[in-house]
Amino acid sequence: MGTVTVINTTPYKEQPVPEVGKEYHIFDDGKISPSRHFIAKITEVLPFDKVVNPESQLYKAWEENIKEAYWLFAQDTDYFVKAESSYDENPLFFVRTTDGGWFSIDYPNCWMGARLDIDGELYKSMMEYGRCLRNE
Repeated sequence: MGTVTVINTTPYKEQPVPEVGKEYHIFDDGKISPSRHFIAKITEVLPFDKVVNPESQLYKAWEENIKEAYWLFAQDTDYFVKAESSYDENPLFFVRTTDGGWFSIDYPNCWMGARLDIDGELYKSMMEYGRCLRNE
């Protein structure tokens, strides 16, 4: 088995770690619109060191995602946040983004990308924008 070196070097202002059992807004592909809006319930928060394993499919998927979408995903993450949602029958796994937020990796399917709205601000801005369009 190979050696894994973990280096935490990404400078970002971290959003808080989501709470297990709590529901959050998520947005498919990070597009903030009603048609891309779903609710996700956090089911598990896995520390990075519990996932680091070259044999782990989740770890392999994370490594692939950070290489393919280097502008989106931070090169390291402190947690893998597992959630369930009507977005897909499979669980979502959120990791840190380059701006300190949370975005799900394409695992176990290639269409699993969604932005986690940890503080509700994205949802709030979507609703405000909708009111503005309707002149309310």
